[in-house]
Amino acid sequence: MGSNQQSDIKSEVAAIVTAMTDAEQPFVRDTIESVLSDAGIGQLVLMVDEKNTWIDAILIPFISDPRLEVVRIPLMPLGAVRNKALESVRMPWVAYCDGDDVWCKGKTLTQLNFAKETGSDFVGVDHYLTNEKGDVRAFATARNTPMPSSWMVKTEIMKQHPFTELPWSVKEEAGEWWIRTHGIVSKARCPKMFLRYRIRANSLSSKTPSLQKKAKIVRLANIPGVGAIIFLVTWCIWLFTRQNKYIWNIEWGQQPYNNNQ
Repeated sequence: MGSNQQSDIKSEVAAIVTAMTDAEQPFVRDTIESVLSDAGIGQLVLMVDEKNTWIDAILIPFISDPRLEVVRIPLMPLGAVRNKALESVRMPWVAYCDGDDVWCKGKTLTQLNFAKETGSDFVGVDHYLTNEKGDVRAFATARNTPMPSSWMVKTEIMKQHPFTELPWSVKEEAGEWWIRTHGIVSKARCPKMFLRYRIRANSLSSKTPSLQKKAKIVRLANIPGVGAIIFLVTWCIWLFTRQNKYIWNIEWGQQPYNNNQ
């Protein structure tokens, strides 16, 4: 691939990384490194609390990279943070990553190609479950919804359909967006493992039923001997259930008629 073509590819995606709490401090360097090493990224918007005192030291290895932009804002719910970050995005596509998750090599370029092949406005990828240290412990199926750290969406779509800025007590802004845009936004699942999703005890989302289930799997997988069995079983489940679209969960209610997914 020529240099001009490579440059064009690199200009297509902006990453929004959120690291608004002190809990991300031990992990965000790995997050930033994985995002900046992704060949599809032309911009990285890092959202941090305006009172943050530790991020500058972490950014020393990356500060010369012109793609990195640090935006300091008051502490607010995650949906509001992501909406605010969108104001800084200059690329036609936006990808999200929480400050404790890690992208796998090749993620964004694969998503871009998949979006063009399927004509989709949104592409999610599948994810591994890791423990707090970052060790992979299991495969996740992601049959109904992808983790937000795997999302890649057309920027214009997110501007037309921003996150609802839900209060801290709810913390379901991604799920609410997913249901609200069903049948409106063309979504596709790229069934490849491109995200290492970290399970940690003090995560903002750790109290949701889905995350409680994932945390239980990881706790069991940390047990010597049991871990290998769980890894194999979850791999088999993922392998035989993977497909290129998401399945509507009947618990969400009646599926909208104008389904284009």
